[in-house]
Amino acid sequence: MATETSYNPAYDDYTSNEYPPDWDGRRKAVLTRDGYTCQSCGVKSTRVDDVYFDVDHIVAKSDGGGHELSNLQTLCPTCHADKHAGNGKLERRARDWERRNTRSLTWRVLRVLLVVPVLFNLLTSSPESVTDEYGREIELTPVGSLPTLPTDHGVSTDVRVATLWNSSSSSVQQVGLFAPVDSDRDDDVTLIRFVVWADNGLRRLHENERYRLIGGRTNEYDGDAQLVLDGQSEIRPLDGN
Repeated sequence: MATETSYNPAYDDYTSNEYPPDWDGRRKAVLTRDGYTCQSCGVKSTRVDDVYFDVDHIVAKSDGGGHELSNLQTLCPTCHADKHAGNGKLERRARDWERRNTRSLTWRVLRVLLVVPVLFNLLTSSPESVTDEYGREIELTPVGSLPTLPTDHGVSTDVRVATLWNSSSSSVQQVGLFAPVDSDRDDDVTLIRFVVWADNGLRRLHENERYRLIGGRTNEYDGDAQLVLDGQSEIRPLDGN
């Protein structure tokens, strides 16, 4: 089934057991509407690795609930698991979420209390990881590994922008292809399609510039791997641009 990147009201009454073709755009519309904030506990989303916030059907599909925006809400993994008690997958994600955020608080306290730079660097630095704005250490994933990851997997990676295309969609800020950060070839077999959602305050990318991307999300476009950057993502220049 083809995937539409923009929310389409025509799918509000989509009756298939599958998610509507515009689910990525619909999900983004709900997250943006809710300010990336859990509508149950009020915590703000900070996707790290493969843990990010969910869009939940207020009235479940099995109970006749539809896909209209008024029946969708943003939930953190913990509140989502609490709502669907007994769902093992959601419970595992909630435990992962709680573990990572507990570690985040610990790291923030340490960063305030540690006054010896050498000790601080020893505790936080790693050649294969990056620390996000919340103090969490995130492992970097090579671009070439993205096609092997499951859909909706959180990713942080270093890239070079190989190609930028024009988009006719108002919900898309930029779209194009990423190459490995150390590659100068635009015909590299590991090129990965990407889309940057609009209205998220993310910096604009430029061709042949290199960036560190924190908190991207994998999905598929026409059967190929794609990296999505949204309001839960961060773009850091690596070339001083």
